[in-house]
Amino acid sequence: MTKYFLYSGCSLESSASNYLISVESVFKALGVELREIEDWNCCGASIAYIAANQLSQIVLNARNLALAEAQGGYDIVAPCSSCYIVMNQVNRELEEDPALMKKVNSILAEGNLTYKGSVKVRHVLDVLYNDIGVEKIKGLAKKPLKGIKVGGYVGCQTVRPYGEYDSVERPVVMDRIIEALGAEPVDFSHKIKCCGSGIFLTELDYGYQLVGDILDSATSKGAKVMTTACPLCQLNLEAYQERVNKALNKSYNIPVTFITQLMAVSFGLDPSKDACLDRNIIPVGKALKAAA
Repeated sequence: MTKYFLYSGCSLESSASNYLISVESVFKALGVELREIEDWNCCGASIAYIAANQLSQIVLNARNLALAEAQGGYDIVAPCSSCYIVMNQVNRELEEDPALMKKVNSILAEGNLTYKGSVKVRHVLDVLYNDIGVEKIKGLAKKPLKGIKVGGYVGCQTVRPYGEYDSVERPVVMDRIIEALGAEPVDFSHKIKCCGSGIFLTELDYGYQLVGDILDSATSKGAKVMTTACPLCQLNLEAYQERVNKALNKSYNIPVTFITQLMAVSFGLDPSKDACLDRNIIPVGKALKAAA
């Protein structure tokens, strides 16, 4: 059985628990074993933390990488796009800068750890598309989502910073997975536009406009369901819809799912236990019933 380390990060352990559970359920159905990195820590993917002490953030991530290396050395799957972009970037910087690697290892040594650079950090979409493959996903789609138009929102971090598994400017991986589930991906202009990320903490009006533009772009092309692979994107697009409606005089009421939730439904898994659809704010059941 293929094995990976699952780095859930902080969001999937709390506000995006439906993402975590659906990831675990889907990978189990695909015959893939996900193991937790024992004693993992937060990656520090917050603006405040990065601005305060960049070296501390590098060491935090190097510690996770060192733990993974010591516990089996499997690739790390990071469903959270913020975790992915930070962890992957730190891993690349350590690989390319021997002096930085030496300095970081001198700090890790205080916790009896060392990192040699043998671990890879992968986004969940990368593993689903390149390791598992769309044909296997399609083969498990017992209940194809036929007749459903889905807006696959990639966001600004999922394929960055290096575009290792998909095009940074014209990503297609999520759409190919949506197709494998039997649904129809809609092509909309704001697929990779930023949703505002943490700007909602300080600049609400600007955030509302960003989210409104994304929803308008997708729904104008016929999307009845939105899906993403980023917990912060999902939160911003779903949780703020009512406020966006008031601010922009709109009437959005479109479900925003995680791609693994749609996969779980298509695989015929339990909608509540495995897909955790009941944890979404905007009900998605009615939209999914449109499937033939």
